[in-house]
Amino acid sequence: MSLVATVVVPAAAFPLGSLLDLDEDVTLTVETTVPTGESVVPYFWAPADVADSIVDTLESDQTVAAVSIVDETDDHVLVKIAWDDSVNGVLESIRERDVIVTSAVGTETRWTFRLRFPSSEDLSAFYSSCLERDISIELVRLHETGEPSGGRGFGLTTAQRELLIAAYEAGYFDVPRRTTLVELGDRLDVSDSAVSQRLRRGLAELIGSTIAAEAGSGPTPLSRRLDAELEIDAQQDH
Repeated sequence: MSLVATVVVPAAAFPLGSLLDLDEDVTLTVETTVPTGESVVPYFWAPADVADSIVDTLESDQTVAAVSIVDETDDHVLVKIAWDDSVNGVLESIRERDVIVTSAVGTETRWTFRLRFPSSEDLSAFYSSCLERDISIELVRLHETGEPSGGRGFGLTTAQRELLIAAYEAGYFDVPRRTTLVELGDRLDVSDSAVSQRLRRGLAELIGSTIAAEAGSGPTPLSRRLDAELEIDAQQDH
């Protein structure tokens, strides 16, 4: 069963962060791709008004083999980048350990990555690789998942997902509410206390895996014992 970790690194630890002198209002977003061979983080979205400056800067850097704009919207452009073999920082640790980048968002001060690992051993090896390169790395979120990578699981357990969908469809989040915790418990054959706890944990997981992860909210040292984190997650529905 694989692990999904959301981690935060200083901008200087990621080539895009160290190459680009970003304005505080500029955000770059990596386009999720299926990794093939040596291709790591080949696409990212940038605001259209700074695209030319970004491309010029990347073209002049020795760690970039090629860069081009491959798509455009009204406000953003999709930039394709081919990294040179000499690329360093967290990107080299990602490439070295065959980590799957499911999302990444960068600002002038930090990059937030959502990374998928085959096992806790692979995560530990990635962390050790970052330490060897003197990369400061912090853990925002960690969970175990058996679901296919595709952005639809958001770290929820099957029970949490079932409850959230049932609560939404029954109008629990409507104003005024059209159902109660007791009625949801009867529908799912669990106690209202279990419904309340599962609902809170499911919402916390959903927020932590989406908007809080992108904001890099509440990071904790990645050196915290991984088995303790997984034990807490596994016990959420007991």
